[in-house]
Amino acid sequence: MPPLYLASNELPRHNQVLAQFPYDMNQNIIACGHKKDIGTRVVLWHEGDGFNCPNKRGRSNCSHHDSKLNDAPSRKDSAYKILKPESAYRELVQHVHQFVLHYDGCYSSHHCHQLMAKSPFKGSHFYLDLDGTLYQTCDLYWKTNTAPADDRQGNERAIHVEIANLAWEALACESEWLPTPRDKYQKKRGQWLLELPDAYRKKLQTTDFKVTPSRAYGERGYFSRKINGRVVRMWDFTEEQYQALTKLCIGVNHLLPKIKLQVPFDKKTGRHPLDRLKNYSKFSGILGHAHVQKGENGVECKYDPGSAFNWARLKKAFHRR
Repeated sequence: MPPLYLASNELPRHNQVLAQFPYDMNQNIIACGHKKDIGTRVVLWHEGDGFNCPNKRGRSNCSHHDSKLNDAPSRKDSAYKILKPESAYRELVQHVHQFVLHYDGCYSSHHCHQLMAKSPFKGSHFYLDLDGTLYQTCDLYWKTNTAPADDRQGNERAIHVEIANLAWEALACESEWLPTPRDKYQKKRGQWLLELPDAYRKKLQTTDFKVTPSRAYGERGYFSRKINGRVVRMWDFTEEQYQALTKLCIGVNHLLPKIKLQVPFDKKTGRHPLDRLKNYSKFSGILGHAHVQKGENGVECKYDPGSAFNWARLKKAFHRR
């Protein structure tokens, strides 16, 4: 993919140096040209090995862009210009209060982007690869169609990250669109390893990365819990993903303070709920796709980030913060 550079009117004057920032050192995430160093590798959409969101949209609750970009067919990247970036940033801060976590059901972020590019409307602000590498696909000002929520307004108030994890596709008996003769995770020398096809292994930023879950559940390895009426069986995310995600959440909170450093938690039970929340549209913070979308008003029922995701770890990290 050839490098795609930001248009000059997308960057406020004090961030003009961003276009020359050393690509192999970037650790910034970006909202209306404002950047935040999150302390971990972030590959931006205009880098040579970055992923450019194929299906951006304008947010209907923001006004510093051509309104024809709202819920319109995808256009050439040059059409997506942010007018008056400083005013746009202040507007974005007021309207976005959710960071929605997803698993992608794919082998890797490269695989995920392949599917996004084939879709006429899907996209995500971030991909989080198996080795912990983060990809930002567009400025956070833009809307991506990843979680409409049961009120069909979810994408207007949220930003999204697709975390590389096969979910139930890792199990041979449950794989739907990635059929396999045996489970994709195999135990070798007492450790669970994902047998990642070479086509996707070679695309990881970390050479010879071994894909191992951060935690394993007993002898079977995978976790199993009911979410929005379906039993979801899946292996955990990698340690590198959890570490990068924690830093990303903190960085997102810095840029968009209405996205509070909190996750769904029931004080009465002391548990993290997995089903759709009653107040899903008003919750301000980090939550899952399943927390906002049970499948009403013609949208699909969702289950991500799934049964293995360690919500308690994220909550503890925020508490220390």
